[in-house]
Amino acid sequence: MVKNFIEALERHPAVQFGLPVVAIMGCTLLYLFGRSYFGTTPTFTAIGVLLFLAGYFCGWRALGIVVAVSLAFLLIAGPYLVVPRVEWAASAGTPEQLLYHSPDDPGPAQLRSEFGLNDVVSGIEDEFERVAALAGWVNSRWSHSSSNMPSSPDPLVILREAAQGASFRCVEYSLVMVGASQALGMPARMVGLKTRHAATARSAAGHVVAEIWLEDFGKWIIVDPQLGYVFMSDGVPLNAVELGEKLARGPGSVEVLSAEGPVDRFRKNQYILFMGPYLFHFDSQYDQRVFLPQNERTGGGMMLLPQGAPELRIFQRQHPLQWDYYTSSVDAFYVAPEIH
Repeated sequence: MVKNFIEALERHPAVQFGLPVVAIMGCTLLYLFGRSYFGTTPTFTAIGVLLFLAGYFCGWRALGIVVAVSLAFLLIAGPYLVVPRVEWAASAGTPEQLLYHSPDDPGPAQLRSEFGLNDVVSGIEDEFERVAALAGWVNSRWSHSSSNMPSSPDPLVILREAAQGASFRCVEYSLVMVGASQALGMPARMVGLKTRHAATARSAAGHVVAEIWLEDFGKWIIVDPQLGYVFMSDGVPLNAVELGEKLARGPGSVEVLSAEGPVDRFRKNQYILFMGPYLFHFDSQYDQRVFLPQNERTGGGMMLLPQGAPELRIFQRQHPLQWDYYTSSVDAFYVAPEIH
């Protein structure tokens, strides 16, 4: 009886024509939104089940079509769908000033001498190009790991362990980027990015980047050293919030750059699919003296969240967040640093 039922399903027009459509839409939507909300493992398990059903009931040729069309939808339409469209409040309040290292502090000075930072930016006068070169250098130090952590969250320790073959997370890429930027005299901070569903998501709800202060432009700019990318629109470098605002209008308004030059469209769209969902919550600690042990740094930090969004007090169902300043004002989040 079961065999007859399965054979009837295989011949039924609703299965032959409907299942591939369901599989295409399901795989596309699950990839775009499921990882953040359900978690990586359940999402890819569900995608695998849909693909198996399409192949089993409709034939492996149909499966190939499902995969090809789903990938096309992801790369062409996905970048327009994944970036949240948000609104911000008018300027309100002024948070505490950022604390960061002077380039003459022991940690930054050691980083410059031990790892030849001056050679990385030698001959580059433009601030933005220096940041791009530095991001490429940090990106080249190790291959990405989603879980491995260093023995100590110190840029020098991370780089030394990476030289021995260790791989680390986005957190460590950004931590080293901040330390290296401060070592070259540029104020820098780590910024946490979190998805709309960061409180209830099971996994994949956060990413960490760096923001560097460019005196030439009088603004903070975002750097993703995990990929070695910086961002520009109409000749102006972008901060994290501006990146989200521009991408929400369409990927064509943003130029993604690496130390080698503009990133091609395929890699750019891949990156937007990855990065887009994270551009909802933005947070940063006030004390960015990354060479100091955590117990020697002052506490406190702030979170920028869209107007009308509830304060994010827990991350991925189990990690409490204790930011002492929540705001929807972009101006408050992007206070200019006090230059040493």
